[in-house]
Amino acid sequence: MVRKTARAALALVSALLLVTTVEASEFGVLVEGKGAEETYYACSGCHSEKLIAQQGLTRERWDELIDWMIEEQGMPELDDNERKLILDYLAENYGPDRPNFPFK
Repeated sequence: MVRKTARAALALVSALLLVTTVEASEFGVLVEGKGAEETYYACSGCHSEKLIAQQGLTRERWDELIDWMIEEQGMPELDDNERKLILDYLAENYGPDRPNFPFK
């Protein structure tokens, strides 16, 4: 429990630090769109957004991967609305057809 709390705190601190260094319209290599900001801050506390952009997963596989990150990697839980928004964004922009990779 302490380990999960520490990881969640580290992710939050990382996200807060990123807020001060990243412009509001700039989310690394992630393409702009509804859900880009939420995806960036939910994910980049633990890994580069480049890892997201290169995956090319189905919505179902993204959903399974989020479950795995929460259960095994200490990612903080997402509320239902945020999770849906992030999954919609990932499925549209980083699906199997990989429309935004290599990076645009």
